[in-house]
Amino acid sequence: MVVLTVGIFGLGLGLFTSTKIPGAVRFSLAYDNGANQAVIALPPTVTASEVEATLQQAARDLFSYGRVGVDGDDQLTIRARALLHPKPGVTVPLYLGEVKRTLKTKDDSEIKVELFPKNIAQLKKT
Repeated sequence: MVVLTVGIFGLGLGLFTSTKIPGAVRFSLAYDNGANQAVIALPPTVTASEVEATLQQAARDLFSYGRVGVDGDDQLTIRARALLHPKPGVTVPLYLGEVKRTLKTKDDSEIKVELFPKNIAQLKKT
């Protein structure tokens, strides 16, 4: 019983540490194939800087050693999208950016974030 208690306490101290990216907003996971692709949903009120920070946060949060590359692609690609409602009964997904990171190591210093400025500008119009 003592060994189990100490083991659980040890896991609580160090295994579940997570890095918080300043400026990131809350997101929900809209799609995840469990391998190398995922889509996160953001509110339609986000700014470009919030999209970038949230993509970096998602790249850290969604990394797992259990993910594998598909067809030789060893990159995890996460796309961020918001839903627009141009008229009643019509919903349009709008992709705001994407991030790519390696599937090989947890600490990836070469995370690549790409924003889609034209789509982000459409958010301000609605």
